[in-house]
Amino acid sequence: MQLDDTHVRMLELLREDGRTSVASLAEQLGISRSNAYTRYEALVRGGVIKGVHAEVDPASVGIGVAAMVFITLRQSQWADFRARLTSVAELEYYAVMTGEHDAMLIVRAPDVAAIHELVATRLAQWPSIKATTTVFIMDEERAHVSLRMARTASSSVEDSGERFGMTRFVRTSDDRAQRVPERRRR
Repeated sequence: MQLDDTHVRMLELLREDGRTSVASLAEQLGISRSNAYTRYEALVRGGVIKGVHAEVDPASVGIGVAAMVFITLRQSQWADFRARLTSVAELEYYAVMTGEHDAMLIVRAPDVAAIHELVATRLAQWPSIKATTTVFIMDEERAHVSLRMARTASSSVEDSGERFGMTRFVRTSDDRAQRVPERRRR
């Protein structure tokens, strides 16, 4: 679905308050209610809006301890691993990743002992998991990625024919660090 500036602004307003009425959206966007409704329905049908949810404070409902569990898998066992994820009630988020580990779970539980039991007892029994590393989250803040970034990314950097390389830091004679762009040779 091709998004215009009005769609993006509508999405921003809905992220601030998912219960905003179509009439309020129309007023804030400076468009008619029928236009706002048509746009909203198109966003839902197009899969851009996947649902409207209440944001719940985990600590307020008794699940105030969170951890990231980095998982290294037996490579032939991905299907088993994915199938078992639905059995983890503590699972908030799951991602496949590159690098040292194959996957990362964010899990929440009432206390450290519950996360220990999940990782050391339950996950340890899965034949697909070779190893885990658990990192407890000490503090967290949720933020939203700017939706406008995607609309401006292609036009934000002029391509002068030069290709950007790595950045390195070089100490000058007065001992201050300066960023110096390195240019890649073609």
